Amino acid sequence: MSVQSQVVANVASDARTLEVLATRSQGAEGALAAQQATNQLLALTAKQQFQIQNLMAAQYRAETMEAARRTQAQTDAQATTKRFLGTGHAYTPQ
Repeated sequence: MSVQSQVVANVASDARTLEVLATRSQGAEGALAAQQATNQLLALTAKQQFQIQNLMAAQYRAETMEAARRTQAQTDAQATTKRFLGTGHAYTPQ
């Protein structure tokens, strides 16, 4: 969840950065300035892709941990039921 909240915060920051870069590229003079703006936009795109990868990895980890928790809970429940039911020979009339 902390990764997800960090990604959300970064997206807002990246949106502001993207706006600044777009403004710069619109006012760029010469080929070098335009190329620099392009490089900055590409770097921002790469950063966002990394964030998406981190978010997906965190989601997959969370899903895996939840699946393991459910499996363990099911195993524990089965063991508890088996202990409760016993062998069926708990009562022996005299």
